[in-house]
Amino acid sequence: MKKTLLKYYFLSLFLTFSIVGASASDKPNGKTPGNCSNFVLIQGSSNINRFEFIHEAPRLVGNEQQSDRLTWQQEVIVPVKEFTGSNQHMRKDFLELLKATEYPVIQIDIEPKNEKAITGPVEKRDLNATITLAGHTHEYVVPCKISACDTSEILIKGSLKVNLTDFNIEPPKKVLGTIKVNDEVFITFAFKQEIEE
Repeated sequence: MKKTLLKYYFLSLFLTFSIVGASASDKPNGKTPGNCSNFVLIQGSSNINRFEFIHEAPRLVGNEQQSDRLTWQQEVIVPVKEFTGSNQHMRKDFLELLKATEYPVIQIDIEPKNEKAITGPVEKRDLNATITLAGHTHEYVVPCKISACDTSEILIKGSLKVNLTDFNIEPPKKVLGTIKVNDEVFITFAFKQEIEE
């Protein structure tokens, strides 16, 4: 009995240090794609490491703004299996975590919080964001920075913290519970929006 427990203990230690070493390159470096790039970045951590996965070509669906009244809304569709990261083993766990087979896309709907339409660059602006992930939907108010891209486009960039449990995702435990993924993850998004000249 003691020998079996000892074997499991050493196996757990070996696997833990193997995973730490393999995932060292997954630590978020704070870098995001260049100005005027569309992307969705998901960052998280466990008790031993950090991870980040990015989608650099989310599909922008709704994109409508009229000067006489507010109808502006941006719908962003992100195929989960198209997220990339530097560690393929962790990417596989990430896809399982987000239930990618059952729920193949993340949907983010963004619109102004009030009747004031976005007509140009501003330092900060609160936007309503509705996120559908793993079949569950939650609404957030996201502070966003709006900057100029060129004469007819602006870039809207925001970041928010969400809990996996809000989307009915139980943070997983690995290696007999010695590795635990934290409930909090950070979602950063950016997308271009045409504006009226």
